[in-house]
Amino acid sequence: MKRLRNILVTIVPLIILFLIADYVLLVPLNIRFEEGFNLFFALLVIAIIAYFYEDVRYIFQDLAKGQSIHFPGKAIKFCVITLFVIYIGYQVSSTPILLSQQYRDLIGEIETKDFTEDIPMVDLSKIPTVDEAYARRLGDKKLGEDVGLGSQVYVVDYTLISMNDELFWVAPLEHVDIIKWFTNREGTPGYIMVSATDAQDVRLVQQDAEGNPIKLKYLPSAYFNDDIRRKVYFEGNMFEGLTDYSFELDDNGRPYWVVTTYTKKVGIHGGADATGVVVVDAQTGETAKYSVEDAPKWIDRIQPQSFVINQINDWGWYTNGFINTLFAKKGIIQTTHGTNYMYIDGDWYFYTGMTSAGSDESTVGFMLSNTRTKETTFYKIAGATETAAMKSAEGKVQHLGYQSSFPLLLNVENEPTYFMTLKDNQGLVKQYAFVNVKDYSKVGTGETLDEARANYTKLVFGGQGNFSDISSGEHKTITATIDRLGMSQTDGNTYYTIILKEHPELLLMGSGTISPELPISREGDQVTIEYIDAKNKTKTIVSFDNLSFDQ
Repeated sequence: MKRLRNILVTIVPLIILFLIADYVLLVPLNIRFEEGFNLFFALLVIAIIAYFYEDVRYIFQDLAKGQSIHFPGKAIKFCVITLFVIYIGYQVSSTPILLSQQYRDLIGEIETKDFTEDIPMVDLSKIPTVDEAYARRLGDKKLGEDVGLGSQVYVVDYTLISMNDELFWVAPLEHVDIIKWFTNREGTPGYIMVSATDAQDVRLVQQDAEGNPIKLKYLPSAYFNDDIRRKVYFEGNMFEGLTDYSFELDDNGRPYWVVTTYTKKVGIHGGADATGVVVVDAQTGETAKYSVEDAPKWIDRIQPQSFVINQINDWGWYTNGFINTLFAKKGIIQTTHGTNYMYIDGDWYFYTGMTSAGSDESTVGFMLSNTRTKETTFYKIAGATETAAMKSAEGKVQHLGYQSSFPLLLNVENEPTYFMTLKDNQGLVKQYAFVNVKDYSKVGTGETLDEARANYTKLVFGGQGNFSDISSGEHKTITATIDRLGMSQTDGNTYYTIILKEHPELLLMGSGTISPELPISREGDQVTIEYIDAKNKTKTIVSFDNLSFDQ
């Protein structure tokens, strides 16, 4: 009776404690999540302590006196052992030692494709020259133009989105503190938009398409039920994982929060994997829930970047089982340091390089993973890591002391190429750089995109001609006979100049790295050549096939 009274006296404050913890911590009420398990386990321990209060008191007395623990009864001893077994069992239930294959397969089937066939060639006007750090700087400057507004709100995290096929960094105006939130309960007056391709296009958007004022009520900086995390949690999402609260705009510029829902798929609590999204109108709080397949097309990101990178790493790490990771480490590949985005034909992709275990400067290829579907592709290209490319670009302008941004991967005339901006100590973009992935000693820099591109293509494709308009040239393919073939050296690189018997008006030039057949070709060989028909006199060879060879 006394034990029952102890637990009855405890149960009311225990329920109150649970409700407070749930409201404050927003823990998923599901043991598949560590936070949920720990909460339930802690409540169970408290309940057992209350039930066996007298016995527990004796145990703590033994501990206080430095004596060995004495269990007054078999029941409490059984409970302690049971709790220990439950806790240890839970911790090891998802260990890779037993489940390495499940971790490896979580990313799904990875298809290997050819870079030049799958990745379209770059359009200079579509290159995101503004990274997040630069966007934040431009956004702060724009916000500072309104002195009164700048004291009420601030901007934290930017999201890279596409809207009507244009790329923007967007971020909501956040409350400075709880006082500003309390005095502006209707919400903050708008959001910042920074073009990712034009640093001059910076907007403070305070009205919607119909001219109505924008009021962002649900924000991370809001309090109580206006906090976007609490709003989503109590909209029926208490039993599943919630992560990646991304601020996005639909095609009409209306602001929403896009929140990923996820579960655990390996063992009890391992292998986080996205299941869909919760979409919340940042102004009205109207909420809708979608699966990965049914999400609106304007949503750019469903898969959290951390989930995708972890799954790619598991795929590369456990390729030959867990034991292999301890000893032989045969065939292990891992992601390089850093991740970026690629926008291809209306879809966003996470990009990361892949490197062999223990390799710091070279890659074996790279991965692209669709930010909505998680469909992942591997491109096998040996070359430099992003970090090595950044150092190479900085070395090119070391006398100026510029710092490189993290690279974007581009297809420049069928050459995998890193692109980065070069900034001064104030964070201002001063130059642009293109670095060849296969040979990172080939670096083209310039104060404009055209200049940097021209300098780069001269190094990669040849030292003659004007390459500034190369991107506007039409790709043409011809089959003809070599009439004359010459070789030249420029900056340690070998280039071949070709005149065709059937097309004597064409002067074609290409690097010896384009095809292993080019250096061993000779006059009279029948060849198929793809070239860029730009305005310059010398036409750049993109691909070369000697029809005399069957290899």
